[in-house]
Amino acid sequence: MKDLFMTFNAKKTALALACGLVTASSVFAQTAPSVTVYGRIELGLESANDGAFTKTMLQNFASRFGIKGERGFSGDLSGIFQVETAFSPEDGKAQNIATNTGYLANRNSFVGLKSNSLGTLLVGNYDTPLKSLDAGGFAGTLTGEGEAMEVIIHGKGTKTSGSNFDNVHTRQTNNLVYLSPKFADMVVKLSYSPDESPVDGNAANQPLYAASVEWNNGTYNLGIATQNKAVSTKAFGMNATKLTMGAKMGNLSGALVFSALDNQAPLAANARKTTNSLVVLNFVDGPLTYRFNYGMSGESFSGAQDDLTMTTFEVDYALDKQTYLYGSYSQIQNSAKAKGTFTNADNFPAVGVAGNDPSALTLGVRYNF
Repeated sequence: MKDLFMTFNAKKTALALACGLVTASSVFAQTAPSVTVYGRIELGLESANDGAFTKTMLQNFASRFGIKGERGFSGDLSGIFQVETAFSPEDGKAQNIATNTGYLANRNSFVGLKSNSLGTLLVGNYDTPLKSLDAGGFAGTLTGEGEAMEVIIHGKGTKTSGSNFDNVHTRQTNNLVYLSPKFADMVVKLSYSPDESPVDGNAANQPLYAASVEWNNGTYNLGIATQNKAVSTKAFGMNATKLTMGAKMGNLSGALVFSALDNQAPLAANARKTTNSLVVLNFVDGPLTYRFNYGMSGESFSGAQDDLTMTTFEVDYALDKQTYLYGSYSQIQNSAKAKGTFTNADNFPAVGVAGNDPSALTLGVRYNF
């Protein structure tokens, strides 16, 4: 009888221990962090012309490597992080800048808290709401040199034409960002970056504020964003407003984007303002996708002759969901005093003579992982 009792008690203890391990394992599975490795490698063979000289080169187009993770604390609250770095597979540099030896976390990198009911709070190096607003993903669809959002809508083309104007295509360091949960098909984004200036307050770095509201029902998209950086010792700041409209109807999708950029210069002689527009069309036909965009950037003041246009045609061929080949042709047409150039160029074509029209013919491959 005693042996029977001891056998029963041992089995009971073993069963209790097994249950405890299962329970502990279940709890651990619920709270264990998830970490994802992701990235993109994109290279192209490009024949580029700066308006006077043609050059053939192997080109990197924003290849990047990243890790991100999330861990649930309780119920609705999670901790999140991301570290993303640009690199250039064809020459070992981080980006397409000859003097840049690279640094970790030079793309969107942050730590934060995420709540499905209250929204997400991020701290780190992160795109402003104005930069990230892209008509539900229908505006920034072209690859290679064809991306016109930075050149036309965010002002790079005007910036390269002269002084007293800056590019608002801002991935902001020291950034505090709030992303709201989706409600009534709308998402609100807010960001604030302090000036980080020394005690005297005269540094060129100034506080930056940005906000956006975007409505997206899966078929139609409407968004508006604003961004402001105060006047500094550079004698100007930058204020920007951006409006996006996007739609998807069967195999056809597209977007209209408009922006107004103002350098807020206190001296009338330094005042610069532009109004800009961009149209994007995408059509899917089996493994083939045809893409087109056309953008216009106006003069920064009457008679400045620094206005420009940008046109791109592109054809993509999908090998699978992660890999595709593409061919594209892009051209910028500069007015007499404009020096607009492409976003990704390996310092070429960087227009040295005002009024020259750069172009690029590209055959590329993109692999997403």
